Amino acid sequence: MCIYRCCVFSVFSLVVAVSGGAQSLAKRLSPMRYAEASEQSQADLGTGSLPNTLAERSGDNSAASFRGAVRVQFSGGDALPSSAINRLVVQTINRMPAGGEYRASSESIQKLESAIKKEGNHLAIDASVAKPSFCSSATYLVFVSTLEELNRRGQIQFEEGAAEKLLVTGQHDGFGVWGRWNANGPGTARLFAELYLGHNFTSIEKAQAGDFLKIFWNDQIGAREFGHSVIYLGHGPNSAGVEVVRYWSSNKKGGYGRAEVPRSKIKRMLFSRLDYPERINQIRNGLKPDEYLASMLVRSSTPEEVKKMVGIPASATADPF
Repeated sequence: MCIYRCCVFSVFSLVVAVSGGAQSLAKRLSPMRYAEASEQSQADLGTGSLPNTLAERSGDNSAASFRGAVRVQFSGGDALPSSAINRLVVQTINRMPAGGEYRASSESIQKLESAIKKEGNHLAIDASVAKPSFCSSATYLVFVSTLEELNRRGQIQFEEGAAEKLLVTGQHDGFGVWGRWNANGPGTARLFAELYLGHNFTSIEKAQAGDFLKIFWNDQIGAREFGHSVIYLGHGPNSAGVEVVRYWSSNKKGGYGRAEVPRSKIKRMLFSRLDYPERINQIRNGLKPDEYLASMLVRSSTPEEVKKMVGIPASATADPF
C-alpha cells in the first residue's frame, strides 16, 4: 500500500507484473521518507477557513447543468472556481474535520477503510473516523465525498457495483481506484485520464480552487519522488511578498487543514479537474491493473512519459512539466 513518498508507509509486499515477460517482483518496502518531513516542504497551516459558498442547485438535475459556469467571491487570495463541481469540492473541504495527527501508517489506512462504507448504491462517509491521516487519504475522502453528494442529489447515479469499487480494501499501487489514487507518480491524473473523468494540465495559471493537485518537491517521478497530494486553493504573494501556493490536505504540521508553501520549493505540479463525474460508473465491473503505476514503486518515470500517460499533449507549445 505504499504510495506517495510524502504520504504512505508500506506494510506489505506487492507483486508487479512486468511487460515483456513472466518476470515478477515481490518487494518488501522500507518506511518511506515523507515530503512534509523535508526542509523543502515545511508549510505552515493557514488559520482561516473557507467560506461556505456552494450555491443551491437548480431544478435541472442533469450532470451537464451542474457543470454550468458560476463565479463566486473568495477571500484570502484563493482562486475563483468557475465550475459548480469545483465549488462542490471546496464545499466538501469545508465539511472535512480539522486537525488530527498526520501519520502515514497502517493504522491510518485502517481508519480510512472504516470511514468509507457502502449502503446500497450509496456511500456512507464519516471522515472524522479517518484520524490519523495522510495526504492521499485526505484528498481521496474529498473525492469520494464529492461523488456521493452528486449521487445523493441525483446529479449522477451510481450504477450497481460502482460504490463497492470506491471502497478502500488494501489495494496495492495500480490496482483499483484507491490503488491508482494512492500511487507514486501521476496516480490521480492517470485515473482521470483512464476514465475520462476530466482533464489534466500543468499550468498553475489555468488552475482554480477545487482542482486536485499532485505536488512534486524534488525532480524525481516515481520510486525516488517526494510528493504531496492536495487540493489547490490559489496562489499569490503572502504578507511578506513571497509567491506561495495555497492548498488543503493532511499535512505534517497539524493534519487536516490549509497550508501554503513558497512556489520556489515546488519542482513540478500536475493538476486534475473533475469535469465528468458520471463516468465513474465505468469502474463497476472493475479496472485492469495499471502496470505503469505499479512500476512506480521500483522505477522512475520522465515528464514526457507522464504526459503521455495522463493525456497531456507533448507539443512544443504545451505547458512545461
